[in-house]
Formats: sequence, structure tokens, C-alpha cells
Amino acid sequence: MCLTCGCMDAHLEMGESNITFEDVERAAKENGRSVEETFQIMDKTRDRDRTEHPQEYEAVAQAQR
Repeated sequence: MCLTCGCMDAHLEMGESNITFEDVERAAKENGRSVEETFQIMDKTRDRDRTEHPQEYEAVAQAQR
């Protein structure tokens, strides 16, 4: 959607730092995984990181208010 900006278009390139479906697809291929597996890994990694570094996620939540 660019997967990160919220435009809901997974293939639209919107700047240098946003992540597209194609970026995830390339990462999946490089790691011998499917796109679905890669998204699952990203979810698990985010959940673990949120547990280990809650202050980072709190700072983001406060900035969005």
C-alpha cells in the first residue's frame, strides 16, 4: 500500500522509505520463503520486539495521538 503509508495500494511506490509488496516479495525469495510466510515472520518479529522494547511502541502511539 505501499504497505506502510495507509493508502491501501500494496503496489504503489510512495517515497524511498515505504515498503511495497514487491519489497516483501524480494525478501521472501531471498530467504527461500513465500510472501505469506514472510508476513507471518514479520508479525512474530514485531510481537516479540514489542514485548522486548515496549517503550519504543509507546512513543509511537503517543506521537500518533
